Amino acid sequence: MLNYKLPKNIIFACTAALLLWFATPAASTENYPLFEAVYKAKIKIAGGKVRLSTTKNVNGVYTFEYMVIPGKLISLLTSGELKETTQFEVIDGRPRTLDYTLTNTIGSKPRNGHVTFDWTENSIKGNYKQNIIDIPMPENAVDRAMLQLVLMADLKNDDLKEQYAVYDKDEFIPINVERIGTESVKVPIGTFSTVVLRHSSKDGSSETLLWCAEELDYLPVRIQSSDDGSKVLVANLSTITGSLGNR
Repeated sequence: MLNYKLPKNIIFACTAALLLWFATPAASTENYPLFEAVYKAKIKIAGGKVRLSTTKNVNGVYTFEYMVIPGKLISLLTSGELKETTQFEVIDGRPRTLDYTLTNTIGSKPRNGHVTFDWTENSIKGNYKQNIIDIPMPENAVDRAMLQLVLMADLKNDDLKEQYAVYDKDEFIPINVERIGTESVKVPIGTFSTVVLRHSSKDGSSETLLWCAEELDYLPVRIQSSDDGSKVLVANLSTITGSLGNR
Protein backbone atom coordinates (compact mmCIF):
# COMPACT_ATOMS: atom_id res chain seq x y z
CA MET A 1 0.00 0.00 0.00
CA LEU A 2 1.27 3.47 -0.89
CA ASN A 3 2.06 5.78 2.02
CA TYR A 4 1.46 9.14 0.39
CA LYS A 5 1.55 12.46 2.26
CA LEU A 6 -0.19 15.56 0.98
CA PRO A 7 2.09 18.55 0.39
CA LYS A 8 1.89 21.19 3.13
CA ASN A 9 0.64 23.86 0.72
CA ILE A 10 -2.38 21.71 -0.22
CA ILE A 11 -3.13 21.01 3.46
CA PHE A 12 -2.95 24.75 4.18
CA ALA A 13 -5.26 25.56 1.25
CA CYS A 14 -7.83 22.98 2.35
CA THR A 15 -7.74 24.24 5.94
CA ALA A 16 -8.21 27.84 4.79
CA ALA A 17 -11.14 26.82 2.59
CA LEU A 18 -12.85 25.11 5.52
CA LEU A 19 -12.37 28.16 7.72
CA LEU A 20 -13.90 30.38 5.05
CA TRP A 21 -16.81 27.99 4.62
CA PHE A 22 -17.61 28.08 8.33
CA ALA A 23 -17.43 31.89 8.28
CA THR A 24 -20.06 32.46 5.59
CA PRO A 25 -22.20 35.66 5.78
CA ALA A 26 -25.31 33.61 6.56
CA ALA A 27 -23.74 32.27 9.74
CA SER A 28 -22.57 35.71 10.84
CA THR A 29 -25.83 37.59 10.30
CA GLU A 30 -26.81 39.87 13.20
CA ASN A 31 -29.62 39.07 15.63
CA TYR A 32 -33.18 40.09 14.78
CA PRO A 33 -36.31 40.00 16.98
CA LEU A 34 -38.54 36.96 16.50
CA PHE A 35 -42.26 37.70 16.59
CA GLU A 36 -45.71 36.88 15.27
CA ALA A 37 -48.29 39.62 14.77
CA VAL A 38 -51.89 38.98 13.74
CA TYR A 39 -54.20 41.71 12.46
CA LYS A 40 -57.96 41.76 12.22
CA ALA A 41 -58.53 42.92 8.67
CA LYS A 42 -61.19 44.16 6.31
CA ILE A 43 -60.22 43.15 2.78
CA LYS A 44 -62.34 45.21 0.38
CA ILE A 45 -65.85 44.33 1.65
CA ALA A 46 -65.03 41.12 3.50
CA GLY A 47 -63.30 40.22 6.75
CA GLY A 48 -60.11 38.26 7.25
CA LYS A 49 -56.72 38.29 8.95
CA VAL A 50 -53.17 39.36 8.12
CA ARG A 51 -50.25 37.59 9.78
CA LEU A 52 -46.62 38.74 9.95
CA SER A 53 -43.93 36.55 11.49
CA THR A 54 -40.15 36.11 11.73
CA THR A 55 -38.27 32.90 12.48
CA LYS A 56 -34.58 31.97 12.59
CA ASN A 57 -33.28 29.09 10.50
CA VAL A 58 -30.58 26.60 11.48
CA ASN A 59 -28.08 28.27 9.11
CA GLY A 60 -28.47 31.63 10.89
CA VAL A 61 -30.58 33.19 8.13
CA TYR A 62 -34.04 34.54 9.02
CA THR A 63 -37.44 33.99 7.42
CA PHE A 64 -40.14 36.66 7.23
CA GLU A 65 -43.65 35.60 6.24
CA TYR A 66 -46.55 37.84 5.23
CA MET A 67 -49.83 36.00 4.86
CA VAL A 68 -53.39 37.07 4.09
CA ILE A 69 -55.95 34.71 5.61
CA PRO A 70 -59.38 35.11 3.95
CA GLY A 71 -62.47 35.18 6.13
CA LYS A 72 -65.41 32.81 5.80
CA LEU A 73 -67.21 34.92 3.18
CA ILE A 74 -64.23 35.02 0.80
CA SER A 75 -63.54 31.33 1.45
CA LEU A 76 -67.06 30.50 0.28
CA LEU A 77 -66.47 32.32 -3.01
CA THR A 78 -62.92 31.24 -3.79
CA SER A 79 -60.07 29.08 -2.47
CA GLY A 80 -56.32 29.55 -2.24
CA GLU A 81 -53.89 31.70 -0.29
CA LEU A 82 -51.69 34.76 -0.57
CA LYS A 83 -48.32 34.26 1.08
CA GLU A 84 -45.03 36.09 0.64
CA THR A 85 -41.89 34.58 2.16
CA THR A 86 -38.48 36.25 2.40
CA GLN A 87 -35.20 34.73 3.50
CA PHE A 88 -33.10 37.59 4.88
CA GLU A 89 -29.92 38.50 6.72
CA VAL A 90 -29.24 41.49 8.97
CA ILE A 91 -26.45 43.91 8.07
CA ASP A 92 -25.73 46.91 10.35
CA GLY A 93 -29.10 46.48 12.05
CA ARG A 94 -31.00 46.44 8.75
CA PRO A 95 -32.77 43.44 7.14
CA ARG A 96 -31.61 42.53 3.62
CA THR A 97 -33.42 40.17 1.24
CA LEU A 98 -31.67 37.00 0.09
CA ASP A 99 -34.60 35.12 -1.47
CA TYR A 100 -38.22 36.13 -2.06
CA THR A 101 -41.11 33.77 -2.85
CA LEU A 102 -44.65 34.76 -3.84
CA THR A 103 -47.47 32.22 -3.57
CA ASN A 104 -50.82 33.60 -4.72
CA THR A 105 -53.36 30.91 -5.55
CA ILE A 106 -56.46 32.98 -4.84
CA GLY A 107 -58.67 33.09 -7.92
CA SER A 108 -58.54 31.23 -11.22
CA LYS A 109 -55.02 32.29 -12.27
CA PRO A 110 -52.20 31.45 -9.82
CA ARG A 111 -49.45 34.08 -9.59
CA ASN A 112 -46.35 32.43 -8.18
CA GLY A 113 -42.72 33.50 -8.32
CA HIS A 114 -39.29 33.16 -6.75
CA VAL A 115 -36.20 35.36 -7.05
CA THR A 116 -32.74 35.53 -5.49
CA PHE A 117 -31.13 38.87 -4.60
CA ASP A 118 -27.42 38.82 -5.48
CA TRP A 119 -25.80 41.68 -3.56
CA THR A 120 -22.39 40.96 -5.08
CA GLU A 121 -23.55 41.29 -8.69
CA ASN A 122 -26.36 43.75 -7.78
CA SER A 123 -28.94 41.75 -9.69
CA ILE A 124 -31.93 39.50 -9.05
CA LYS A 125 -32.64 36.26 -10.85
CA GLY A 126 -35.54 33.83 -10.79
CA ASN A 127 -39.01 33.52 -12.24
CA TYR A 128 -42.53 34.94 -12.11
CA LYS A 129 -45.32 32.78 -13.55
CA GLN A 130 -43.57 31.27 -16.58
CA ASN A 131 -41.23 34.20 -17.19
CA ILE A 132 -37.50 34.27 -16.43
CA ILE A 133 -36.36 37.20 -14.27
CA ASP A 134 -32.82 38.58 -14.65
CA ILE A 135 -32.68 42.31 -13.94
CA PRO A 136 -30.27 44.78 -12.28
CA MET A 137 -30.84 45.78 -8.67
CA PRO A 138 -31.39 49.53 -8.14
CA GLU A 139 -30.43 51.55 -5.07
CA ASN A 140 -32.51 50.93 -1.91
CA ALA A 141 -33.83 47.66 -3.35
CA VAL A 142 -36.25 45.61 -1.26
CA ASP A 143 -38.96 43.06 -1.98
CA ARG A 144 -42.62 43.86 -1.44
CA ALA A 145 -42.95 41.93 1.83
CA MET A 146 -39.60 42.97 3.31
CA LEU A 147 -40.43 46.66 2.84
CA GLN A 148 -42.26 46.55 6.18
CA LEU A 149 -39.25 45.33 8.17
CA VAL A 150 -36.91 47.73 6.36
CA LEU A 151 -39.15 50.71 7.19
CA MET A 152 -39.21 49.62 10.84
CA ALA A 153 -35.41 49.45 10.93
CA ASP A 154 -34.93 52.76 9.12
CA LEU A 155 -37.35 54.51 11.50
CA LYS A 156 -35.54 53.06 14.50
CA ASN A 157 -32.15 54.12 13.08
CA ASP A 158 -33.47 57.56 12.06
CA ASP A 159 -32.49 56.78 8.48
CA LEU A 160 -35.78 56.78 6.59
CA LYS A 161 -35.29 57.06 2.82
CA GLU A 162 -37.45 59.24 0.59
CA GLN A 163 -37.74 56.49 -2.01
CA TYR A 164 -37.35 52.71 -2.12
CA ALA A 165 -37.16 50.39 -5.13
CA VAL A 166 -39.73 47.70 -4.34
CA TYR A 167 -39.67 44.39 -6.22
CA ASP A 168 -43.28 43.53 -7.07
CA LYS A 169 -44.21 40.50 -9.24
CA ASP A 170 -41.59 40.91 -12.00
CA GLU A 171 -40.15 44.42 -11.71
CA PHE A 172 -38.84 47.11 -9.36
CA ILE A 173 -41.30 49.93 -8.68
CA PRO A 174 -40.25 53.27 -7.13
CA ILE A 175 -42.18 53.87 -3.90
CA ASN A 176 -42.12 57.29 -2.23
CA VAL A 177 -42.13 57.35 1.58
CA GLU A 178 -42.88 60.25 3.90
CA ARG A 179 -43.38 60.75 7.60
CA ILE A 180 -46.64 62.67 7.98
CA GLY A 181 -46.98 63.04 11.75
CA THR A 182 -47.70 61.33 15.05
CA GLU A 183 -50.97 59.97 16.41
CA SER A 184 -52.32 57.98 19.35
CA VAL A 185 -54.40 55.09 18.01
CA LYS A 186 -56.55 52.44 19.67
CA VAL A 187 -56.52 48.93 18.22
CA PRO A 188 -57.82 45.61 19.64
CA ILE A 189 -54.55 44.94 21.50
CA GLY A 190 -54.37 48.39 23.13
CA THR A 191 -53.61 52.09 22.63
CA PHE A 192 -50.27 53.18 21.16
CA SER A 193 -48.36 56.36 20.38
CA THR A 194 -47.41 56.04 16.74
CA VAL A 195 -45.44 57.60 13.92
CA VAL A 196 -47.58 57.77 10.78
CA LEU A 197 -45.90 56.89 7.48
CA ARG A 198 -47.31 57.09 3.99
CA HIS A 199 -45.82 55.22 1.07
CA SER A 200 -47.22 55.63 -2.40
CA SER A 201 -46.59 54.78 -6.03
CA LYS A 202 -44.90 57.38 -8.21
CA ASP A 203 -48.20 58.36 -9.88
CA GLY A 204 -50.06 58.37 -6.55
CA SER A 205 -52.64 55.81 -7.66
CA SER A 206 -51.87 53.42 -4.79
CA GLU A 207 -51.15 54.43 -1.21
CA THR A 208 -50.53 52.77 2.14
CA LEU A 209 -50.67 54.41 5.57
CA LEU A 210 -48.81 52.81 8.48
CA TRP A 211 -49.25 53.69 12.15
CA CYS A 212 -45.91 52.53 13.59
CA ALA A 213 -45.56 52.06 17.37
CA GLU A 214 -42.17 52.95 18.86
CA GLU A 215 -43.01 50.66 21.81
CA LEU A 216 -43.00 47.71 19.35
CA ASP A 217 -39.83 48.69 17.44
CA TYR A 218 -42.07 50.60 14.99
CA LEU A 219 -44.21 47.62 14.02
CA PRO A 220 -47.39 49.03 12.45
CA VAL A 221 -50.43 48.60 14.68
CA ARG A 222 -52.70 49.79 11.88
CA ILE A 223 -52.32 49.36 8.10
CA GLN A 224 -54.55 51.04 5.54
CA SER A 225 -54.10 50.54 1.78
CA SER A 226 -55.98 52.24 -1.07
CA ASP A 227 -56.06 51.94 -4.86
CA ASP A 228 -57.39 54.87 -6.89
CA GLY A 229 -58.92 56.35 -3.75
CA SER A 230 -60.80 53.19 -2.69
CA LYS A 231 -59.76 51.33 0.45
CA VAL A 232 -58.71 47.75 -0.27
CA LEU A 233 -57.31 46.85 3.16
CA VAL A 234 -57.71 48.08 6.73
CA ALA A 235 -55.88 45.98 9.33
CA ASN A 236 -55.64 46.52 13.10
CA LEU A 237 -53.24 44.63 15.37
CA SER A 238 -55.12 42.08 17.49
CA THR A 239 -52.40 39.81 18.94
CA ILE A 240 -48.61 39.79 19.16
CA THR A 241 -46.06 37.38 20.61
CA GLY A 242 -42.28 37.52 20.64
CA SER A 243 -39.48 39.92 21.47
CA LEU A 244 -40.37 43.23 19.82
CA GLY A 245 -39.79 46.35 21.90
CA ASN A 246 -40.57 45.95 25.59
CA ARG A 247 -42.67 42.79 25.18
